[in-house]
Amino acid sequence: MTGNHGGGHLWWGEEWGYNVQMADPLTVQMPTVASAPPPLGEGQSPPLASAGSNAGAVVMPAMPAAPAPVAKKGGEEIFFEIRDSDARRQSDERRYDLTNLRELYAFVNDWVVNQSGIKLEEKLRVFEMLSGIINAGVSVNEALDMLVDQITNEKLKRTLADIHILIDDGESLADAMARNPDIFDHPTCSIIRAGEKSGKLNEVLVELSRQYGRMDSIRKKVKSVMTYPVIVMVVMLLLGAVVMIFVVPKLIGLFEGADNLPLPTRIMIGMSDFLIGNPVLITLAGLGLGLGWVLFKRSKAGSRAIAQMMMRLPVVGSVYKGSILSRLTRMLSFLINAGLPIVESIKIVADIAGDPIYREKLLLASDDLTKGIMLAENLADDQRYFPRMLVDMVAIGEKTANLEQVMGKVADFYDDELERIIGTLSKALEPLIIMVIGVGVVFMILAIYLPILQINETVV
Repeated sequence: MTGNHGGGHLWWGEEWGYNVQMADPLTVQMPTVASAPPPLGEGQSPPLASAGSNAGAVVMPAMPAAPAPVAKKGGEEIFFEIRDSDARRQSDERRYDLTNLRELYAFVNDWVVNQSGIKLEEKLRVFEMLSGIINAGVSVNEALDMLVDQITNEKLKRTLADIHILIDDGESLADAMARNPDIFDHPTCSIIRAGEKSGKLNEVLVELSRQYGRMDSIRKKVKSVMTYPVIVMVVMLLLGAVVMIFVVPKLIGLFEGADNLPLPTRIMIGMSDFLIGNPVLITLAGLGLGLGWVLFKRSKAGSRAIAQMMMRLPVVGSVYKGSILSRLTRMLSFLINAGLPIVESIKIVADIAGDPIYREKLLLASDDLTKGIMLAENLADDQRYFPRMLVDMVAIGEKTANLEQVMGKVADFYDDELERIIGTLSKALEPLIIMVIGVGVVFMILAIYLPILQINETVV
């Protein structure tokens, strides 16, 4: 007699003399052994139950089951294999019956959880708490078990529970995290792997949280400076469109019969007629431009062209380049200090650069390092992307075999320089934005009141 549970295989039945009961998806009750199983011939294996079919059901991944228990009798161990750990993610499935309202709700809830994101702050909090618990002498697996109950994000909670089970199966923390690349990227897993190998996992987790926190702070400052003028311009355009569509048509009646309307008034009336008369064309044009921009940005040539344009913009280019160099130097310092080889560190830094040009140049530099060419020599080829000061500091770090500390100092310099530029830019943008708003307001006032004054002069 055979059976299965949750897509996994169980060996059970009267002919084997024992029984297995599933208490829940994560626990297995120890079997009660009634009699020893019959001996097997050479090459013979116990029968496996095949996974049953469920027509019309919707299948989604579920949490893995706990490791298989072991029963002993007469010195002989009987292993109850529930799932093969290597194929767990492919074979472990949850089936939903969408005709049942409760099952439908569970399906929608799981889909929403799987599609939800995890903020960097939540991951940093996990690293900090995990480091503190490990530093207290608790094992990694026990620390993860304690963290699961303190996490509010459902997707992160499920991921940590999954990692807990994978570590039970013998995987390292880095390898278990690498199974979730949408949450823990390659640089993070590489850093944690280096910490595990060096026996300084708690220190690496603390430093990882601190460095990622600093990079996130710089990113938010840059984003805030870039976002503020964009929001103001979008609000101005929306308000202008509302005026053109709903206000101007009511004022046109006042100007009927008037000759030689002022230029601002004619422009305003023309814009209003275009917006009111071509809503479908404007909508399709907006969607087409948006889709075209997204596709252009995702293409290799497009992303490279945008990167070059950003580098050449006045003021904005300095912020853009400074943020990239700050991120690259800080992460390179951290990776080398964590014990990773310099070639692998540069490859990881290239992936997190966020710019196709920097990525290409850093990957070429990593290849040249394997041929014996110094890093500073590679970076000195184009000072538009790697300033002379940075190249000189890299050369000093290589000569003194102290590259990680030198890169840390360079990262601090770029952080300070970036904050100074951001402060100056934010102060310069405020009067510029006020001036643009003033020009728009003056145009609307002139377009409305000039014809009124002209009509009054004609009447008088």
